[in-house]
Formats: sequence, structure tokens, C-alpha cells
Amino acid sequence: MDLFQKLIDNMGPLGQYKEIAHGYYAFPKLEGEISTRMTFRGKERIVWSLNNYLGLANHPEVRKADADASAEWGLAYPMGARIMSGETDQHEQLENELAAFVSKPAGLLLNFG
Repeated sequence: MDLFQKLIDNMGPLGQYKEIAHGYYAFPKLEGEISTRMTFRGKERIVWSLNNYLGLANHPEVRKADADASAEWGLAYPMGARIMSGETDQHEQLENELAAFVSKPAGLLLNFG
């Protein structure tokens, strides 16, 4: 049997939700400004899935730094795990700055995700 057909025929325990999954369990549509609370299906909800742990995503200084970096480096600079997508001088500089900040001789940045 074709693997893809097998998956279509038996979607497993979550398969019962396939009709409502899109937009709910998968690809949920969040509305509003990036924040710890956003609108989901007409109601304000706590958002756990964004990398905005300190709530700084819309801080003017962070937004300016983001825009400046995009203008200088573009939007396709190596991202994700540097072990796979590449290392830059900025990775090494951040390691050195973090090590200095905690008074250690060296640091290692492991940015997987």
C-alpha cells in the first residue's frame, strides 16, 4: 500500500478532528498586534506559541533594531540552527558578549528551533 494512502485512510487518534483541524488545531489564525494575548475566533486568548516571552515584540527600540538589521542584512540571512544553516560573525560576537556579561571566559550559543 502507498504510504500516503495509508495515512489518508488511517489518520490515527487525531484523525477524528480532521474536519475542524484547519484553523483550530492546525494553522490557528491569531488576530491583532503580536502580544501575550491575541484574538482567536472572536475571543481574546492567552498566546503560548510566540517567541515573545518578555513582551518586547512591539517595543519601539526592538522594532527599530529589527528594521535596521533587515535593511542591512536582508531577510534571508542564515536563520535557524547554525549547525545546519551556517554560522556568521554575529553568532560569534553574541557568544563573546554573553560570556562577558556573565563573566565567563567563553560562551556557546545553541539556537535550535
